[in-house]
Amino acid sequence: MNKAPKRRSLAPEARRKSIMDAALAVFTQKGFANARIEDIARHAGIGKGTVYLYFPDKESLFKSLISEALGPLLMTAHARLEEAQLTPRETLGIFFDLLKTEILGTEKRDLVQLMAMEMRNFPEIAEFYHENIIRSGLALILRVLERAEARGELRSTEVLKVPQVIFAPALLSVIWNANFARYGDLDLDAAFDFYLDTLFKPAEGEAP
Repeated sequence: MNKAPKRRSLAPEARRKSIMDAALAVFTQKGFANARIEDIARHAGIGKGTVYLYFPDKESLFKSLISEALGPLLMTAHARLEEAQLTPRETLGIFFDLLKTEILGTEKRDLVQLMAMEMRNFPEIAEFYHENIIRSGLALILRVLERAEARGELRSTEVLKVPQVIFAPALLSVIWNANFARYGDLDLDAAFDFYLDTLFKPAEGEAP
């Protein structure tokens, strides 16, 4: 009688990544509330106890997904902000491009969708997300907008009161793809370009 194949042994970091990949797939399929650790373990091809060696519960696993999916994006964006030769519009353009290539164009988009839809029911995770990702992102965006104001490049300074609106094109993309992608495409590049045009005055010599 043929024996069942043995589970492949992985180094700790590789095993942790396989668990997180499985968690993203299961959370996306079932939602955070309905996902179970045993579902994640089954998807990863391991026992439930192995998951608990890395994460004490599914909340900590979800928090790790958020931090490791979105944290590097913010670190890169902060680094680009320090490049003084870039105009505020160019800086936000790079930020939008990073959102597109690192989040919205990957499976991480499903994580953002999940957070947008379910976090109101899980205030502890929503607070973690705000403290570790949103607050830092808003501080970055506000610095860029304040620099644009100092240079006289903003069409309206009202945006300084609501830097949250900068996320609008990205959230539109997430909502559109979750609900309406089957009926038509959303041109994300055009959405970002349009948004930049509404924020900034045209450069000298450009048509208004």
